[in-house]
Amino acid sequence: MPKDDWGGRIRWDVHVRDGCRCVYCDLDMATLKRWDLFTNDHLVPKKKSGPYERQNLVTACLGCNQLKGSFDPTNNGTDTLTDESRGRLIQRAKDHIEAKRRMWDADFQEMLSETARQSSLSKQSK
Repeated sequence: MPKDDWGGRIRWDVHVRDGCRCVYCDLDMATLKRWDLFTNDHLVPKKKSGPYERQNLVTACLGCNQLKGSFDPTNNGTDTLTDESRGRLIQRAKDHIEAKRRMWDADFQEMLSETARQSSLSKQSK
């Protein structure tokens, strides 16, 4: 992530401000091994006219960014992004991500069971 261009500088500043941690799940990404998990998320999505400004950008791990998707924590504009509301909007996004994570966990557990079953059948046939 080059910090010398304008966009790179903003991303750099956001990661520094957020302590190189995902604001949603608190994953520590301050190691080179986790560098590829770094993303910037638009708290208010670009699709909802969220600005490309430091206040609207947060550090998010790849997983949380994907789970949040285009979720709008402003309740479709009924709440606005201000310094005072920022923490509340982040919490709404966290709640949304956690709800999605719980839904996906059931499917994930089912996939793991199926994988174990297939592996067991494969070993038996050898």
